[in-house]
Amino acid sequence: MFALIVLFIIGIGVAFFATQNTQTIEINLSSYHFAGIPLYLIVLGSLLLGFVVSWIISFVDVISQALKIHRKESTIKGANKQIADLTKRVHQLELENERLKAESGHPSDDKSM
Repeated sequence: MFALIVLFIIGIGVAFFATQNTQTIEINLSSYHFAGIPLYLIVLGSLLLGFVVSWIISFVDVISQALKIHRKESTIKGANKQIADLTKRVHQLELENERLKAESGHPSDDKSM
C-alpha cells in the first residue's frame, strides 16, 4: 500500500512537471532531426534512460558477485572434501599404528614413552 501511495505522489509530480514544461524543442542527432518534442518528454526520457543504464550496471555487478560467491563456495566444498579425506586417512594410519604396536608387543598406551 505504501508503494502505491508513493507512486501516486510521483505521478502527480510528473503530471505537474509536464503541464509546466510544454514548450517544444528540436533535437539533432547526427543526420537525424527531430522537431516539436515537448521538453517534459526529453527530461522524463533522460531520467528513464539513466534508470535503465544504472540498472544494467547494477545487474552486471550482481552477476559478477554471484560468480565470485560460486567460486568461493566451490573452493570451500573442495577444501571440506579434502579435510574429510585427510581425516579418513589419519584414522586409517592410527588403526595401522595400533596394529603394528600390537604385533611388536609394545603397549598401546602413549604415556609409557
